Amino acid sequence: MDTATIEREALHLPVSERAKLAHKLLLSLDDLSESEVEAAWFDEAERRAREIDQGLVRLIPAEEVSRKARDLLRWVTIFTRALKLNTLKQSRSRSSHDSRRFT
Repeated sequence: MDTATIEREALHLPVSERAKLAHKLLLSLDDLSESEVEAAWFDEAERRAREIDQGLVRLIPAEEVSRKARDLLRWVTIFTRALKLNTLKQSRSRSSHDSRRFT
């Protein structure tokens, strides 16, 4: 099976399964030697250069990438704070409920 087929099939997995697969794949990179990592990055750079030369990808200006990254970071920060706040509220609610049960 070629990598394009594997990629296509992996992208059809449920989100949780894709996350598990991505995690395993990333962990597998820790086993590479420094020369293997260098070779992998060189191959990736060559692939990207070919895609650019062939007009297969759209180049995105650095300013747009920076703006999108800041927006994403802002969203992640807001989401994380909301999640922590919700977790704290649930924890307090359970503590309050538990303490009333024992009084």
